[in-house]
Amino acid sequence: MKGEAGRPLHNEKPKQEGHVWGSMRRTAFILGSGLLLLVAFWNSVTWHLQRFWGASGYFWQAQWERLLSTFEGKEWTLFILGATQVPVFFFWSFSGLLLVVDTTGKPNFISRYRIQVGKNDPVGRPLPPRAPHLPLVPPGAGHLHAD
Repeated sequence: MKGEAGRPLHNEKPKQEGHVWGSMRRTAFILGSGLLLLVAFWNSVTWHLQRFWGASGYFWQAQWERLLSTFEGKEWTLFILGATQVPVFFFWSFSGLLLVVDTTGKPNFISRYRIQVGKNDPVGRPLPPRAPHLPLVPPGAGHLHAD
């Protein structure tokens, strides 16, 4: 009931107070449950990774030692191959896939995520043979650079 000028009577409890306390209890329950699940999940993942590393750690260590013994005395060659050739191989593998998608339009599940749909679709023939040279040749080095 309301008294004069729309004020609550002295014996009425404000409705806002119950909502705040209920919201705080719900928030504490949700955050507490989430934290408990996160800790349980994290411990489980850590345990599985430790078991996996224990099982495969010897394998990877043996592979690394075999690689080092192959390049014994030629650490510079190992550095050059590992720091330049491996990343270049993976870059061109992925870029080659994208070049095939650009020239053929297939597979469709990749080409439908293009940013500019319909623009340069399919790519003209002069560009793909020049494409591998573009990132490898400096800008002022001649006719291979894109204008």
